[in-house]
Amino acid sequence: MGITGGEPTVVWDGLIKVLTACRTKLPKASIQLLTNARILKHFEKAQELSIAGGKNLLICVPVYADVNSLHDEIVNIKGAFWETIEGIYNLERLNVKIELRTVITKLNYSRLANWSEFIYKNLPFVNHIAIMGMEPTGLALRNMGKVWIDPLEYMPMLEEATKMLYRRNMNVSIYNHQLCTLPEKLWRFSKKSISEWKNIFLPECVKCNKKSDCGGFFKSSENIKGRGIRSLA
Repeated sequence: MGITGGEPTVVWDGLIKVLTACRTKLPKASIQLLTNARILKHFEKAQELSIAGGKNLLICVPVYADVNSLHDEIVNIKGAFWETIEGIYNLERLNVKIELRTVITKLNYSRLANWSEFIYKNLPFVNHIAIMGMEPTGLALRNMGKVWIDPLEYMPMLEEATKMLYRRNMNVSIYNHQLCTLPEKLWRFSKKSISEWKNIFLPECVKCNKKSDCGGFFKSSENIKGRGIRSLA
């Protein structure tokens, strides 16, 4: 089960009720909650969330950069970075499972290796790390000139970041990328991460021999594609 927003923690009491209901009525269900974790800088909030969600709860938290100024610029909230980091540490103190996420944009792609180093040194306890391609929707779609970059441009940085984490025995995956845009050595990390209801394939994919293994495209990116899109023999 996935709970997302907006920001789900904004409606705190309702979120706690939903998590409690999921835990008690569906005790075997895995629950993923996507949150910026800023409110969890308060230990009592993190504790309440942990109790409500139980042992099957996975908290998915975006950390967009290894430096506070860039993360804060991307989310447009001054001080957000350190609040998020405090929230993550509180979740670790409570033994809550954590997935870290980042979305690659024109603003942060050049620091992917630095980001990986930061994660390894400061957040080595996380259960999973997801490095994600951008979904062109919402604010991202309205600011494409500022945030979109052709995957071919950042592929060396993505390869280095993934390699750094994997070699340090961290559980890393690549989301929202097509196999034709990735070096073959990264295919093992690529996941079919795009929800079925917004997943499409392009005409270039019809004769591709790797289509069944590929995650495809967001429907919103139908007219926004990089130079690397092609059929694979």
